[in-house]
Amino acid sequence: MADSKEKVYWVPLESSPEAMNKMIHRIGVDESVGFSDVLGLDEELLAMTPQPAYAVVFLFPTTEGYLEARKQEAESSKPNPHLWYSKQSIGNACGSMAILHALGNVQSQVSIGGSLKEFFEKTKEMSPMERTLELEQNKEIAGAHSASAAEGQTAAPVADAQVDHHYAAFVCVDGRLYELDGVMPGPIDLGPSTDLLKDAAAAIQQRIKALGDNGALVSVLSLGALP
Repeated sequence: MADSKEKVYWVPLESSPEAMNKMIHRIGVDESVGFSDVLGLDEELLAMTPQPAYAVVFLFPTTEGYLEARKQEAESSKPNPHLWYSKQSIGNACGSMAILHALGNVQSQVSIGGSLKEFFEKTKEMSPMERTLELEQNKEIAGAHSASAAEGQTAAPVADAQVDHHYAAFVCVDGRLYELDGVMPGPIDLGPSTDLLKDAAAAIQQRIKALGDNGALVSVLSLGALP
């Protein structure tokens, strides 16, 4: 009988720019770049977001119907070999997975060194499943995640806690907007994009409508230049 592999869990990461920035700076992202709260999705509030914005991270409550609709979108999307995309095999690591999806697709725009640069170089030619298995073995990224989760503004839950929120990242690659979520069958192609922040905000507004009464329980952050 084959040995069954025990599932790896990470402590859930708080949706906090401070916690996320501590994590990414620990693993090699230049300290001039980081996450900031997006105060609102209308044009006036988006204008207050630090520019340039390289990626957007969306935290949302999970419902079976919502996830099933996203799954269907992913299954109908065409693959793009230029995307850095990873499956998610680590329980409760969706916050760090969204961070990796954001940074992995802006390597030409953001200065990245240290252990994160090494991870991206090592996984460049890997499949999405190979990337997540490599992440399971990466002690530097796991340690940075753990330290940042412990330093959040609220008490961190246990690693294998049942959580009802999930993260996804929005990036622009080859002039198209993608939603990247490691529990989906693959990236979701959301169409042409000329303004990442504006187009991601429009897509997120549609997501919020789809969430119905749960649409108020979301959080949006942008990756960009820190003020």
